[in-house]
Amino acid sequence: MADPQNNNDFFLGIMVMRSGKWSPHSKFDGGAFGSALSSAEDLDKQADVEAVKVVRIAKSGSGEQKEMWVSPSLQARQKAQEAAKLRAGVQATKETLSAERKAAARK
Repeated sequence: MADPQNNNDFFLGIMVMRSGKWSPHSKFDGGAFGSALSSAEDLDKQADVEAVKVVRIAKSGSGEQKEMWVSPSLQARQKAQEAAKLRAGVQATKETLSAERKAAARK
């Protein structure tokens, strides 16, 4: 099992989203987070790039990748989507309760 404290067990990958799909862009050594972050921030400014993230990936291939940095624009979009889902759920619950009350009143 990879030791999360040992940078030799991991590498950093930059993933770029274009047309709604993530694809690998570049790869850095595990201890080069500063360089990876700088590169990711530069990529995030490009007009044809929707979002960028830096992920830590185990060289052994076991274990899940961990997001180390995500584009601020993507974070804002994800929060907005989560809020919209919550509002839709609240509205659906209100409609269900209202329908149940009306059905109970008719009995």
